[in-house]
Parts: sequence; structure tokens; C-alpha cells
Amino acid sequence: MLSRETYQKLAKISYFLLIISLFLPVRKVFFSNSAYQTGAYSDFTSFSLYLSDILILTTCLLIFLPRGENLRPFYHVVRKPFFLILWAILVFLLNFKHLSSLNLYFLLKYAELIVAYGTTVILFKDRKLLYNAAWLFISLCSFEGLLGLLQFFSQKSLGLKWLGESVLNPSMFGVAKIVSGGTHYIRAYGTFPHPNLLAAFLVIGVLLSFYLFSTVKGGYQRILSGAYLCISILGLFVTFSRSGFFAVTVALFLMGAYLIYTKAPGIKLASVLVLASVGAGLVMFFPLLATRATLSDNSSLERIEYSRAGLEMIKDNPIFGVGIGESVLHMEQYMHRALQPWEKQPIHNYFILIAAEFGLPGVLIILWLLWLHLEALLSRLKVQITNFYAALLPVSLIAVLLLMQFDHYFYTLEQTRLLLWIILGVSASLTLHNRDISETPKV
Repeated sequence: MLSRETYQKLAKISYFLLIISLFLPVRKVFFSNSAYQTGAYSDFTSFSLYLSDILILTTCLLIFLPRGENLRPFYHVVRKPFFLILWAILVFLLNFKHLSSLNLYFLLKYAELIVAYGTTVILFKDRKLLYNAAWLFISLCSFEGLLGLLQFFSQKSLGLKWLGESVLNPSMFGVAKIVSGGTHYIRAYGTFPHPNLLAAFLVIGVLLSFYLFSTVKGGYQRILSGAYLCISILGLFVTFSRSGFFAVTVALFLMGAYLIYTKAPGIKLASVLVLASVGAGLVMFFPLLATRATLSDNSSLERIEYSRAGLEMIKDNPIFGVGIGESVLHMEQYMHRALQPWEKQPIHNYFILIAAEFGLPGVLIILWLLWLHLEALLSRLKVQITNFYAALLPVSLIAVLLLMQFDHYFYTLEQTRLLLWIILGVSASLTLHNRDISETPKV
């Protein structure tokens, strides 16, 4: 029989593997009839078993396997998100259709996300684990940023399909591109299924790198975090994600204002590094960035059209929605025109999408849940105004909330779904355990 300490060490190892799996989306796709309901294969209507699914379950079991452990601590940390599952079960029962099992799949996914949330809260009682996890995360973000830069400059994929890299070529249909001077340029993907997902991870990577660079006391950690910060910023440029640019600009402005207000000693050098990286990115990519400075392109117009369709779904199904995971199947009906299979996509706004599928009570539960976490973080910051970590978390959550306004991936895709709920879990770990992180632990 393994000791309790051994179980806890294994749980921490499993959680680190979970973080790695967010960047390397190993999965088994089940090509059921559901996957082709849009007229062609769609990730939004297919079922997949991810390595991250297995690691979430493994980590949770390792926490509770020691003799004498029970689920009471877990229930204590998931009481608030649990209301979401209760409503999801009700929506599932009222909308279940034998022609589609998407309801059940998404219901199970939300249960899994709450398990990931609770597991994060419990594990991150350990301050050193949290710090090491942050270093692992920014290291992987830096790797993704470097990979994205190589993809952009070579204008093709790098042959890393075994890591989850998409096949990329400027002439391929379905690859995200920008057009400048009549020439098509692929946007950086990293190992993610779309550049916007890479941008979401890099936004958080930039903020974490900025935090670590500003708080470590010099030495190789200062150099490493500074290098990670520069690479992540430049990598964000080649995603050409407007929502990513907007979110990181607002977030860095808030962090800079906080550091100036608190007269933090690391503000000058950190600001110089950020400005130098941004300046280098603007010089290197400015002609191409100009192509994204518009709201009249096809991408923006499509987002507006999907949101209008979503609002119509809400109007027709205000209480229980159209069914969890099923809005894509209704998209043609509410667009009022024939759609090609690739045009049948989710609504590109997280909250409209939630309201369309869960109903208005569902989106109110989500908003309440997000507000509870943000309000708790802001209250904690008032008490510990000089604690940079206490400022980092609300700024990171605000950045995610901004990204949610422009895309669906925090609802539909595995990596960003988990990123959202892990951020919420880390936030709850600070406020629930009532911890003061005023000094930087050693790796």
C-alpha cells in the first residue's frame, strides 16, 4: 500500500502532465454519425478522448485514494460551480434527442471541467507547486511562440504532426491566413488547431512571464523569464489575433498601472523589455498587421452574423436553450440561408453561445460564477495591495473575459476550456485557502 505522501507526489506529477497535455493535444477521435451531421466532418460535433481527460481523472483519483480520504474537501471547493452542473442536467433532460448525443457529451465535459477546477484548488494549497506550474506553463508558451515564429517565417508546418501540429500551407483551404499585397500568409498555429487558441495561451504566458520577470531576484531565472516574455510577445504577433492583441494590451496596461501605483521596483526594466519586444514586433510585421486593422473583413462580418443567429436562438428558446452542444446543428435554420458544411460553426461569443444552448438562466449562472471569482480576487487585492500575485490573477481573468467576447473556443475546444477552468481554480486557491504569497519560492 502506497503512503499518502507517495499518492500526493504522483498526483502532482499527473497534474504537471496535464498542463503539458494542454499544449500537445493527443486524442482519439471517434468518427460516429454525429461527427458528420453538418454535412462533413466537424470537430464541433465529434467525440474525442483526449490525453487530458485521462490525466484529469488520474489526478483526481490520486488525491482521494489515500486511506481515510473522502470527498468532503472536494465538495467544499466545487459548491459554487456545482449549480452549473445541476442546470446543465436539467437542460440535458429537457433537450435530449435520440438523433444527437452531443447533449450527453457536453454534459460529461462540464462535469470533467468542474473536476479539473476542484483538483486545481486542492493541489494548489502547495505554494511551491503553484510556482513550478507557472514556470512550466511559460516554458511551454515560449516553445509555442518560437514554433509559431518558425511556422510563419517558413510559411509551412514544421513536420511536427506527432505533437499535434496542423498541416499548414498558404494555398490550403481552411488554413487561417492574412492577405497583403495579393499574397497569402499563414498565421501561426503552434500545436493548436487555430491561431486564436495559440493567442489565448500566449496572452496568459505574457502576463505570467511579466510577473515572474518582475518578482524574481536576478540570476538565470530573471534571464529566462525575460527571454520567455520576449518570445511570447513576438509569437503573439504572428498569430495576427485581434482579440489577442486587444486582451494583452488591456491586461498589460492594468498591470503597468498597478506597478506604478505600488511603486514596484521591477517596473522599469520589465516595461523596457515589453516595449522593446512590442517595438520589434511592430517593425517586423507592421505591413501585415495593417491588414487586421479593419472590422469590415469577412471574419468580422461572419462573427456578427453568427451572433445575430445566436440572439434569434435565444429569442425562440429563452429558458432551456436549443440543447448543450447543439447550436451548430441549428445554425443554418437561424442564418436563413443555405450554408456550406464549413460555415456551420459555433456562435463566436462565449456568452451568447451559452445563452443559446443553456438558456438565459444558464448564462446568468455562468456570469454569477465568473463574478464571484473576480470579486473575491479584487477584494483580496484591496487587502494585499502590494502583493503582485494578488494583482496578476484578476488581470488574467479580465484578459480571458475579453477574449470570450470574440470567439467560442473557451466553450467548444478542449485546451481553452481547460485553460479557463484552471485559471478559475487557481483564483479560488488563493481566495479559498486565504494565503498570502508575498515572497517568491524557489523552484
